[in-house]
Amino acid sequence: MAASTTTFAQRMDKIHSGKTTSWTVPGSGLATHSDEQSFLRKSGMKMRTRSTQVRRNPLKLVLALVAGAGSVIAARWLDFTYLDTALTLASERGVDAAATLGGVPTALGLAVMISILAMFILRLRSKRTVPLQAAGFIGALVFEADLVKLAPEVYARFYPEAWVVDMMASATLLT
Repeated sequence: MAASTTTFAQRMDKIHSGKTTSWTVPGSGLATHSDEQSFLRKSGMKMRTRSTQVRRNPLKLVLALVAGAGSVIAARWLDFTYLDTALTLASERGVDAAATLGGVPTALGLAVMISILAMFILRLRSKRTVPLQAAGFIGALVFEADLVKLAPEVYARFYPEAWVVDMMASATLLT
């Protein structure tokens, strides 16, 4: 058995400094991810930033891509379906919302808001998921016309035929 070169007090100081490389459970050895998460849930926010284990979930990467694309598609649908109704309701109450929103691309604004909400609700705030969500967002923004051309019958359920034909005509990749 090797003799330690540090005193007990020095080892305790290192533990209390928070500069250790892994979590341990007394009597059990190294902590598993679930042990660490259980401890962190009970501790304060400052301790949560000290987590040493990262659980990798490849499904989150796919979810981030779909959330980005889905936010654009959902925003366009909400804009197309409810904007005219909202403007009519506002004009009945004496508010000229059309003049206020005249130059604002409402679908894009809605898409950004939905994307930010999805990021917080689905916990997609890591360095790996935010760029993927942005890629899905930009991809759907640019290539939704190609999606319409691939599956016009799906979009025909939600949009009128004139909108579907117009989107199919503006497809860039599929001709």
